[in-house]
Amino acid sequence: MPMLNDLYTIIIYPIVQIIEFVFVFTERIFKNTGLSIIGVSITVSLLCLPLYAVAEQWQQLERDIQKKFKPKINKIKALFKGDEQYMLLSTYYRQNNYHPVYALRSTFGLLIQIPFFIAAYSYLSHLEILNGTSFLFIRNLGAPDELVPLGNGINLLPVIMTLINCLAGVIYTRGLPLKEKVQLFCMAAVFLILLYNSPSGLVLYWTMNNIFSLIKNSYYRITSKYKFKIMMLLFTTVCILVSIYMIKIYKGNLNLRLLLTVLFIIIGFVPWIVPLIKKVVACLPVIEYTEKDSFFDFIISFTALWILVGFLIPSLLIVSSPLEFSYIDNYTTPVFLIFNTAKQSFGFFIFWGLCLYFLFSRKIKNIFAVMAPIILISALCNVFLFAGNYGIISVNLVYNSSIGHTRQDILYNFIILVLIVIFVLIFNFLKKRKFITIAALLCLFSVAGLSFYNIFLIQKEYLVSREYRNNNTAESTEVTPIFTLSKTGKNTIIIMLDRAVSVFFPYILDESPELHSVYEGFVFYPNTVSFNGYTSLGAPPLFGGYDYTPQEINRRNDTTLVVKHNESLLMLPRIFSEAGYSVTITDPPYPNYSIKEDLRIYDPYPKIKALITDSVYTRLWIKEHDINLPLTSDILKRNLFWYSVFKIAPLAFRQGIYLQGDWCAPVSSQKTTLTLNGYSVLDYLPKLTEITDKETNTALIMVNNTTHETSFLQAPEYRPVLNVTNHGSSPFKNEMAYHINAAAFKRLAEWFDYLKEQNLYDNSRIILVSDHGPEPNFVTKIGLPFNVDQFNPLLVVKDFNAKGNLRTDMTFMSNADVPCLALKDQIEEPINPFTGKKIDMEAKKSPLYIAISGNIHLENSKATTFLLDPKKDYYVHDNIFDPANWEKVEK
Repeated sequence: MPMLNDLYTIIIYPIVQIIEFVFVFTERIFKNTGLSIIGVSITVSLLCLPLYAVAEQWQQLERDIQKKFKPKINKIKALFKGDEQYMLLSTYYRQNNYHPVYALRSTFGLLIQIPFFIAAYSYLSHLEILNGTSFLFIRNLGAPDELVPLGNGINLLPVIMTLINCLAGVIYTRGLPLKEKVQLFCMAAVFLILLYNSPSGLVLYWTMNNIFSLIKNSYYRITSKYKFKIMMLLFTTVCILVSIYMIKIYKGNLNLRLLLTVLFIIIGFVPWIVPLIKKVVACLPVIEYTEKDSFFDFIISFTALWILVGFLIPSLLIVSSPLEFSYIDNYTTPVFLIFNTAKQSFGFFIFWGLCLYFLFSRKIKNIFAVMAPIILISALCNVFLFAGNYGIISVNLVYNSSIGHTRQDILYNFIILVLIVIFVLIFNFLKKRKFITIAALLCLFSVAGLSFYNIFLIQKEYLVSREYRNNNTAESTEVTPIFTLSKTGKNTIIIMLDRAVSVFFPYILDESPELHSVYEGFVFYPNTVSFNGYTSLGAPPLFGGYDYTPQEINRRNDTTLVVKHNESLLMLPRIFSEAGYSVTITDPPYPNYSIKEDLRIYDPYPKIKALITDSVYTRLWIKEHDINLPLTSDILKRNLFWYSVFKIAPLAFRQGIYLQGDWCAPVSSQKTTLTLNGYSVLDYLPKLTEITDKETNTALIMVNNTTHETSFLQAPEYRPVLNVTNHGSSPFKNEMAYHINAAAFKRLAEWFDYLKEQNLYDNSRIILVSDHGPEPNFVTKIGLPFNVDQFNPLLVVKDFNAKGNLRTDMTFMSNADVPCLALKDQIEEPINPFTGKKIDMEAKKSPLYIAISGNIHLENSKATTFLLDPKKDYYVHDNIFDPANWEKVEK
């Protein structure tokens, strides 16, 4: 039901995201799922403390009123009955400015638990990572505990949870009316019934909540004057212990560890600093706010934040390439994604923002009114002044380079944010609040205007794109042949495996020795170099040869980069098609500098068949294999909100939000879906192959992203499953990058067996190549100030009629050799139809210029040269694994 879904998105979804963020972040630090659940419980309980404090005030107010009214009410009830009693009670309440509905205030402590319970239930009860995971005496966090071995097993944890809940209730209700005691015990019984057969991970979460309530209620009952200091000391000790863990034991990113350590130390000493801050604030001029002004500043700022996060940031991303975000699963226009993010943002900033605002006293409301413009201006500053240069972002919201910032940048960002706080406070203390209000209004109108202008441009581009949309890019409901191979002619097959890891190939062969014979006739060239570590600069040489290395592209500074990029993608298909070959190309990288689907560059060449296969078969594969995985659209609907949060966050926190493209989500299912977008194509290759007996030559140029989207797969065959139980025997078995590379070579081996069965193998020349290597340095460590593995692409080649087991050749190669290897002995003296230059390998006679620097934002369509830095770039020759063969361009 759409209405219920909207209510869930607005009310419950924000809490679910907080729970998920804390769970994932804690799991990354402690590597323990049970501790992550406890971390979620502690965090939620601490966040709810102010709510419980307000609830307690309301409940005590109601108790005092009822105590005051009780003698008179009892007297009326004793003397009068029926309508007369009702009329007198109503009159009495009216005279005392009281309405019976106010009695609901006594249940507020229970009511605030409901959304948190629903959020925890919806998240933890369906969390895949819990399945099969043990913690202490709990065998499986994803199932009922069945700790007592009687009959089918009695679930002990829900009983323990209920006993703790009842004990906390006994302490809390001591001296309170019987009605409140009954109310609490009834709720404990309800939770026992609801959670008895629930996953023990969820019960563990609620048990920890009850333990926290028990501690809280016991604390309130302690009469010692030292109780607050004892609690502060315990809290500070825990924070210091966590800080020591972050520095001494946790092995994550150093900057992130330092940041978390500082944060925990600050948080640990906050209780000791607060009294001092109160004394300082008491000496400052009072910030006077009328209730109307306070609410106006708050709602203006939070409305602007809602539009910024929900509309503007997603629209700024999508407007750069609307086609990329169109036609995803069942959704056509990308505007839907923006409005979905806006609903999520509305829940965070408007619904829950107003709930918190109206819960508290006027004094706290004034603090909210001061803080709201600070948060808004800081967010805008982070979005536009500290946007960050993270390279190209894919449709899956994964950057092609790592997220990192220098400590200097983080410091600058921190100083600017501190200055914003100081200036806003100064304006308030000087009673110049109206300038802050005007600034907030200007921000509101600006972000709203720009958002809706972007949405207009996106929808306009989408409507235009429908005219050019290739029919073959629609999601398939069945697998039918899309390219042709000939039994009698020559077949030239080039498969670019994006970011395939060359150094993994020998380990994959060692783990699966049968591949040596399957890859019959192939030659592995480990000594191969790429001209850049990213697709935008690494792919053009692969497709277009040495005319399209970064250095050569920059020499032709009279032509835009996008035109030269398109030339590289067109060169081989044109040469083959003009020689009479049947040509198919799939998923070319960044045609027209668009990430997806813009195949218009092939329209002038009707003999070239250009297709999109990536993600086309994903849903069909999931359906056929009966695996419950999220769709790409589901991932986008979730991650687009986190992308907005990432952009408004200070630089110091962005790495923790991005989490290497996981966006604070558990790794398993989300990553597996992204892997499947390319994997399903490789798995269906036999069905996608049409065989002809006609004596015709064919050329198939295929790009596949299986090796780009990392996830763990089930060894030894490396297939996607919901719960991976076998990681294989490789030294890299715990590296997701290894799993996807092994999967690609396994599925290609199955296709090669199929080609042999169909008598298509011997008359096929097959080139497996990648545009660049991985960012992590898995193997090659030779003392250079950059990751050599990233510039070491895969190159494995089988020539026509080649025989014998796979062998290794240490000849110095580059991925720009691919056009020569593909055209060899087929096209006599091939010429680049765009530059008029001969296609050869003569460039290797001199050291090759490797652009260690250099990347490009695809929206920069007017640029004519790459921004290369000769002080960072290198020349290399002969052997890339010898550091002596690498020389800086400018020393």
